[in-house]
Amino acid sequence: MFDILNNVKALILIGMHELLKNNHYKVVKVEFAAGTNMPRQVATSEAFVIVESGEALLVYKGETNELRPGSTETIPANEPHLLKVTSDFKAFIILANDAEIHYVVE
Repeated sequence: MFDILNNVKALILIGMHELLKNNHYKVVKVEFAAGTNMPRQVATSEAFVIVESGEALLVYKGETNELRPGSTETIPANEPHLLKVTSDFKAFIILANDAEIHYVVE
């Protein structure tokens, strides 16, 4: 189980890059290939997602939301969610500057 979790973290880290951080917020760019499934996770602050290109399914609160270029989504703090990428995907995520992302082991 420990090796699987480490492999998942490595995969996620490859596709996530912090672009900017100041005293109030940080901006993270995410890029994932079609077929990537990010495991269930939570962010310790509200997360505002802005999709640049590609498509994905964002699953949280028992609902599946389609993400497409130009779409936005607000994910409440500490809300478990997962992402299923259906075509090569790029987006920006805005979080509180001290926010952390934790993966939920089920």
